[in-house]
Amino acid sequence: MLTAALNALCLNYSDMTTTADTSPWADAEWAAALLALLGHTLGGAHLRAPPGPVRDYWLERVRDLSGQSVLRKMPATVPEGRLLGGTDLSATLRHGKPIAEMGMLAECDERIVIAAMAERMPRNTVHHVCTALDEGQVRIARDGITGNAMARITVIASDEGTDEESLHPALADRLGVTVNLENIGIHDAEDEMFDAADIAQAKALLPSVAISAEHYHVLSAIGVSLSIASPRALIAGLKVMRACAAIAGRASTDDADISLAVRLCLLPKAQQLPEFSETEQEEPPPQEDGDKDQVPPRPDQPTPEEDRLLQAAMATLPPGLLEQIQTRAARLRQSSAGASGAQHRHLHRGRPTGVFRGDHRKGGRVNILATLRAAAPWQPLRKRERGPRARALEIRRDDIHLTRFQQRRETLTLFVVDASGSAALQRLAEAKGAVELLLADCYVRRDQVALIAFRDESAELLLPPTRSLVRAKKVLAALPGGGATPMAAALDLARETAQRGAKQGLTIHYVLLTDGAANVARDGVRNREAGTRDALAAARAMARSAIAGLVIDTAQRPQPRARELAETLNSAYIALPKADAQTLNRTIRAATL
Repeated sequence: MLTAALNALCLNYSDMTTTADTSPWADAEWAAALLALLGHTLGGAHLRAPPGPVRDYWLERVRDLSGQSVLRKMPATVPEGRLLGGTDLSATLRHGKPIAEMGMLAECDERIVIAAMAERMPRNTVHHVCTALDEGQVRIARDGITGNAMARITVIASDEGTDEESLHPALADRLGVTVNLENIGIHDAEDEMFDAADIAQAKALLPSVAISAEHYHVLSAIGVSLSIASPRALIAGLKVMRACAAIAGRASTDDADISLAVRLCLLPKAQQLPEFSETEQEEPPPQEDGDKDQVPPRPDQPTPEEDRLLQAAMATLPPGLLEQIQTRAARLRQSSAGASGAQHRHLHRGRPTGVFRGDHRKGGRVNILATLRAAAPWQPLRKRERGPRARALEIRRDDIHLTRFQQRRETLTLFVVDASGSAALQRLAEAKGAVELLLADCYVRRDQVALIAFRDESAELLLPPTRSLVRAKKVLAALPGGGATPMAAALDLARETAQRGAKQGLTIHYVLLTDGAANVARDGVRNREAGTRDALAAARAMARSAIAGLVIDTAQRPQPRARELAETLNSAYIALPKADAQTLNRTIRAATL
């Protein structure tokens, strides 16, 4: 319904005249002008763009319009001491007293900062950048140095992430505009719309630009219809409206400014797309003679003005934005552990993520610079304590700092396939196809896979954890079908396999494909009641191990038994009675990866 509505809107509103051109590059040009005009009051921009000439050209436009000679780059892995500032090690050792060093955030006061690979920015760095955006300053309390430093920065968060990597929500919320250059080629970059003189004139006019009460109400109503909970997006939209009017040389805002504010500030952060009014409305119920002129509006129906402005803004949406908005909430709920493994700390290997005070005798790598910075402020006091026996540099145990490393664990995806007679008659072929597609996905991500099949009186680990796609496909193709359903034995074997993998430092996920019809007890006796009882007991034991998983009900007509099994396992449940292998593959990936 929404897709059809958008297609109709693109036809109905393509001829609307606005202050700004409605091409994707024109919106990028407006975003560059807004950053140059509003600066740190706008927070910055979330830049979705791969490396290439288009991104470089847009950054050049920001630099030229802002009048800055160079845009400072901040790597995602910048150390906390360099980011905030602290003790100048060489000066402190030379003068024998603590000498403060200015951090990168303070150095970039009233400047534009490019946060490179912002989707991989550590949480502590995100925290410090968000604090600078909120307060316009950084608070320094480290290495014997305390104080505040101004840090009124404008952040351009360069996001090169895939669907499984995204900018931290706290940082994205504080960036006023979003610029998407992913579908723009270098030949689509049109002529320059603004120059530095336009920005200078707009700065003089900006304080006198007024926003009408009607425009306040319309923008707020559009934000509500898009389910935007944070007020920062609406505040940024108001600033953008006033700035657009100032750049256009007007003393008040108009509908074109609202349309641009919706495209740059609200739509990229929308959690849903509203359903617009239909062209043919239901006839209102007959009114009495005295109430003919009083037809109350429907409370859930947007006003014509709000509907018109929102449709005008959405008429120029870039291709694919509807699908991105519809899947954003699902991606945020999903964990990236299924793709790359969970993060964990390591003493020697991985990516350096900071330092900590520790005992080097228990293992770990000593960070020389951090240790010297911790020891430097105390050198004058220690020299007075030691007297003539004082050394040129005295380092004590409390000064020792170790480097903290972080690396991703490997992921093991455990496929538990029901090959019993009931499943073979129902969906074994489709299940094999879905598992084969998922095996290919795991191979691309270099995940380990394992395969457990259960039928007759036992379950068997047909494929131990491996990365060999060819071997996994051969084992899967030779999987026979038929016999009883020893569900309890399969769950016990899956739990043991997962626990062995967890001891090796792996992140474990399992996918159980079954119709839930357990009819073999743990002792091998064929009895449906005992088999169901033992299967639920094995499921409770597996649930206590806190292993993430998914139950796929492969029966033609889903029954409560598979759902009950999933609830006992504390896992997700999907019933796909009419799905083929491709549908199973897409659904399993969406629920587990």
